[in-house]
Parts: sequence; C-alpha cells; structure tokens
Amino acid sequence: MDLLVLALAYPVVIAILFYFAFYRPIQQERRRQREAMASLQAGDVVLTQGGLIATVKEIVLPAEGPTEVVLELAPGVEVRAVATAIVQRLRPAQESRQAASEAGPRRRER
Repeated sequence: MDLLVLALAYPVVIAILFYFAFYRPIQQERRRQREAMASLQAGDVVLTQGGLIATVKEIVLPAEGPTEVVLELAPGVEVRAVATAIVQRLRPAQESRQAASEAGPRRRER
C-alpha cells in the first residue's frame, strides 16, 4: 500500500515542482509585460528587442493585427514597430519631458 502511494505521489510532486520552477515565472513575466504595454503612452522612452532606445511618438490600434507603435530614434528619425518588440519602458513620458527640459539642447562632438 505504501509503495502504491509513493508511486502516485512522486509524479505529482514532480509536476508541482515543474509548475513553480518553470511555468509560473513565465506566466508572471507575461503578465508584467502585458501590464507595461497597457500603460505605455506617447513620450515614454523604451528599449526594443533589437537594443534600440527610442521615444514612443504614437500608438496605433488597428482593427486587425498587432498593436503598432511609432518610435523616434533620433530627432526626425521615426520607425514603426509592433508593440511586442518593446522589452521595457526606461522612463515614463512625464519624466522624459522633464529631463529633456532640464538638460536643454544637447550637442555631441565627435
């Protein structure tokens, strides 16, 4: 009898460990990313999967297909991307505008 209980309990314990070690962290990461995308707004500074740091200029919600964002890489340089290409928000819009106004014009010498 004890051997039967042990034989049935072993796979259950393995399944529970698998859930907490692998599946649950993935779910939490997806939930966090969905929440971040829902709070995304124009003016936010974001990091893309390609490693580009850009400012969100516009969020386009098409009738069909994925949500698109217009990203400004540099003044006058805009690209379109799917919203899922955004890995994280580096600075919210309000902080971005405040930092830009405090810094004033920036010049980079080469």
